[in-house]
Amino acid sequence: MDEEIQNQQSELNRSEKKPPDMGLESDWQSRHKEAEKQKEELRQHFHGVADKAEQAKKYYRPAKPTPTIDDSGHKRVAAYTRVSTSSIEQVSSIENQTLYYTKKIEGTPNWELQKIYSDEGKSGTSMRHRDEFKRMLRDAKQKKMDLIICASVSRFARNVSDCLEQVAELKTMNPSHPVGVYFETENIYTLNPDSDQALSVHALLADWESANKSRRMILSYDQRILTGQYPVADLLGYRHTKQGNLVVVPEEAKTVKFIFLAYLYGYDCDEIAEILTEKQRSTMRGRQEWNRSMVANVMQNERRWGALEARKTIVINYKKGKVARNHDDRCSAFVPEHHEGIVSPEIARAIGCIQKSAINYEGGFFDSRIITQGALKGFVGVMPSWGGVDNNTFHVLCRSVYEEHELEELHRYIDIVTGKAHSKTIQMNLCGYDVPYGVGYLTARMPSLTITPKAIRFNAACHKRLEAGKYIEMFYHPIMQAIIIRASDESQPAAFAWEKDDGSIILGMPAKEFSCAVYENMCWRRDYSFRLRGITKERDGVKIMFFFLDEPQIILGKKQKKEMEAAGIDMSSETAYIPYKEMPNAANDEFLEVAYGYPEEWNHSIGMSYELRAKRDYAISSITGADITADGVIVENPLVGHIPTRQEIGEELDRLLISM
Repeated sequence: MDEEIQNQQSELNRSEKKPPDMGLESDWQSRHKEAEKQKEELRQHFHGVADKAEQAKKYYRPAKPTPTIDDSGHKRVAAYTRVSTSSIEQVSSIENQTLYYTKKIEGTPNWELQKIYSDEGKSGTSMRHRDEFKRMLRDAKQKKMDLIICASVSRFARNVSDCLEQVAELKTMNPSHPVGVYFETENIYTLNPDSDQALSVHALLADWESANKSRRMILSYDQRILTGQYPVADLLGYRHTKQGNLVVVPEEAKTVKFIFLAYLYGYDCDEIAEILTEKQRSTMRGRQEWNRSMVANVMQNERRWGALEARKTIVINYKKGKVARNHDDRCSAFVPEHHEGIVSPEIARAIGCIQKSAINYEGGFFDSRIITQGALKGFVGVMPSWGGVDNNTFHVLCRSVYEEHELEELHRYIDIVTGKAHSKTIQMNLCGYDVPYGVGYLTARMPSLTITPKAIRFNAACHKRLEAGKYIEMFYHPIMQAIIIRASDESQPAAFAWEKDDGSIILGMPAKEFSCAVYENMCWRRDYSFRLRGITKERDGVKIMFFFLDEPQIILGKKQKKEMEAAGIDMSSETAYIPYKEMPNAANDEFLEVAYGYPEEWNHSIGMSYELRAKRDYAISSITGADITADGVIVENPLVGHIPTRQEIGEELDRLLISM
């Protein structure tokens, strides 16, 4: 069987080795013949093309030669020059460039001078302020020129994208009339196609150089500030010297001084601008028409009162020219007595207080007043909208009228009244008993004062109970933590209106700085408002109303009210005792579930000690009619320092007006 299998296998092998039938072509032979055929067809085709090319020569039109700057055709030529500063040296440079290009263009036989465009004192990092450059582009679009000459790529633009974009625009804005730019230093002619890569490289180098220059300027400022070589410049009232000093220009100083004193006296910026325009007083640039912003800018420059602040602003993007206030992002310096001031630093601080005041306060500088004797001794006058106060100011003024032993006694008394200490009284009727806090029974019919972080508001009951008319005066004692109001009239310097001419109530009065002082003194949380009960006393036909800050009703915001109402809680019936003071690192409390609240320490008592209440009532009852009507004495505001009196300011303004 095995032998039979071997024989079959041998037969099969012999059949495979048999030569193929010569009458049939193999696949490779057919493919070879097809390839040879295609080659022959290509040879025949190109022989025909060569014949056709000979015939086509008589129809062929060659392209124009590659453009060069030396082309002999007639060209209307413009030149662009730019310097980055307005210094004397740069002015000389731009004049030399103008003269050079005028002679160069006029001296070239086939060139005709179209115009020379010059931007003086303009940076090449942006097109925004280069008016002549933009005018040149508009003229090019109107086919007024064929060629623009520029000293270098960096003079044309220091911004890569601007440079390439504007060159491309000049070439393509009118396809039938492209405008080329020739950069002399780099020997680049933009209509030459071979110039594209070279232009890109040089534009990138100009951009890099601009960035490098910006870094050098920053470093230079750092070094000058560190070594006390502060940069100075001319401004209205001053001229600078090569040594870096500022010298007063007497005639211009009259304008500056008038602006400060007039504003301090009570004129607003519009009124001051009108007077200066009428007097034809010149600005730094020679203008004689003034507006409110120009007046305000004069008062905002610290150099007018002898100080110097170096690097108030910084450039945060040199390409876009983006400038921002320097919030210690780069080093700076403030030199308080750098040169002679046109006005005093005290007058400048007084101006700052007026500018911080609410916009409806237009009385010039508000003189601080304090009651120096009687039962209301130590109470400091308050103008709610006045911006020239803070917590320290009230404390300094209040303490200034007390002797040392009086202050010690006052603090001991306050500690007793507020419950921080006990008196030495051994026997007193009802001693040890408590009486409810009066604010716990506060209703809309009772007088109340509401203090918010930015305003104060008296309710209608205050107006009805005090019967003060349109004007009142307000005083604050930061140690006793009490506020008083009394009737006044318009002639009193500290009087302010709490009713309109038609008798309607002024609902709220801006009092940002005063409120801030009270909140700080009481350590109140600024996300709450506080309502105080008014206590009215009448003596000899005159009335006064007290508000004690240590007995507040705490008012939560509308957001918490809505959340509780949405949860189905009747806000009018809810009462809670809540933390209300600012504590260092205090966590957010979860007591914001009520519309009204009371200090958390009240939760452990039903009211104030009867003994303490009796002492407070006695202090109020001891007030006389003379105390209620006592005038406040004008004192120096510690925030400002010594400034001229209103009469002295008025006399100086008259002298300035005569001399201007």
